[in-house]
Amino acid sequence: MSQLYGALKHLVMEYKIHPILVNFTAALVPVSLFSDLMARAAGKKSLEEVGWWSMLYAACITPLTAAAGRLFWMKDDVGVPGMAIHKWLGTALAALIPLLALWRWRFYARGRRPSAVYLAVGALILAALVYQGSLGGAQVFSGM
Repeated sequence: MSQLYGALKHLVMEYKIHPILVNFTAALVPVSLFSDLMARAAGKKSLEEVGWWSMLYAACITPLTAAAGRLFWMKDDVGVPGMAIHKWLGTALAALIPLLALWRWRFYARGRRPSAVYLAVGALILAALVYQGSLGGAQVFSGM
């Protein structure tokens, strides 16, 4: 088992998998929420479809992103207060985004538009995602 862990860690570190995957979550969640908002405003069914599918894809990739982040954790990150928040908030988001997708699916399966409450919760999750990403970015780009 430790050989598998070592091989995965090497793969994630060598090819910078975590920084690549974060871009998917960072794009898909806002695209989903914006599409759902626009669907409400314009009454377009196609935008509702985009909202659903984007959130589903975000729910699939985000746990992988968090797992890659744990493997990408570096010695330089230890003791950096922002990185501890980044790590634990990322773990929480890896659970919350799939739950948000499940909630979104319930609207989709019933042929209904997402509620204002769903959109508000989604906006809070998006705000947490932006904050969490900014902490990781600050650590990566602080030495530049």
